[in-house]
Amino acid sequence: CDFVKPNCFSTSVLDEDELAELSVGYLIPPFEYTKSQSEAMQDLVSVIKAYIPGQNKIDGGGFKIITQTDNYLYIQFQSLKYGYIDDVEFSLKDDRVNMRSSSRLGYLDFGVNAKRLNFISEKLGLLDGWKTSQITASTHPGYFEKNIR
Repeated sequence: CDFVKPNCFSTSVLDEDELAELSVGYLIPPFEYTKSQSEAMQDLVSVIKAYIPGQNKIDGGGFKIITQTDNYLYIQFQSLKYGYIDDVEFSLKDDRVNMRSSSRLGYLDFGVNAKRLNFISEKLGLLDGWKTSQITASTHPGYFEKNIR
């Protein structure tokens, strides 16, 4: 994620980064699961495949799974109006799912990345063995202040 652009969320920040304090604007907690990695990946892929393009007025251009391995998932989501591509990655390890959802272009994302991850979080959270959290105005006030009007 770019430290100055409010258009990305990630579970990771580089420790050696001298601008680490800026990461608080995009840093989110990883999802956690209490099942095998294989079962967790099956759940994640099922939720992604059930994703509804256009839900919450985002990703109307659909999505495509680009890479899927036993512990990694990379998806491209596309906006309907201008065809912008956003990159979303999930990496499963040690009962956690690290993730990144990022716009490729522009400064703002108008809430798209938060809405997308919240949809996935909500659906996974309904399944047994998952602990997820939502991105809200209270967890990320700067992001919501700039993107949601």
